[in-house]
Amino acid sequence: MRLGLLLTLLLLLTAPVTAAYKWIAPDGSVSFADHPQHPDAEQITLPPPQTFSPPPITPHTPSTKPPPKKDAPFYHSITITQPIHDESIRNNAGNISISVSVSPQLQTKQGHQIVITVDGKAITTNTTGRATLLNVDRGTHTIRASIIHHNGTPLISSGASTFHLQRTSVRH
Repeated sequence: MRLGLLLTLLLLLTAPVTAAYKWIAPDGSVSFADHPQHPDAEQITLPPPQTFSPPPITPHTPSTKPPPKKDAPFYHSITITQPIHDESIRNNAGNISISVSVSPQLQTKQGHQIVITVDGKAITTNTTGRATLLNVDRGTHTIRASIIHHNGTPLISSGASTFHLQRTSVRH
């Protein structure tokens, strides 16, 4: 009994609307209904309902080919180990040593190199991950390191590391 009632309700609720009526109330509002509810209601024609036919589903078959080999190895990290982030360095000559650590080891046979930038300017490109800056102005400076492919494509970059150089001056 319940199933029959449920099916009847579903059929009534899913029945397409065959006619629609429109009328304008005295206050100017426009109303629509599926049966005339006002003496001035006029029947309007509805466009056919919009339907959608999905494309057929094709079953996925796993590939038997091995995945293509990548030219570049996957580097886990590149880190600036010296100077330590946010370190204050006192050096009146303005000389700073920079060291970079790479994991796994830098692939020099594939032409990979390390580029070290200070304040947005590349200061060296090498395979050792070390550099010495001479006569750096006092103040706060930012270092970044990147590994690049032989064609110049960046592979991985470190986060920014900041250091503060303190030098004595004639006036202070």
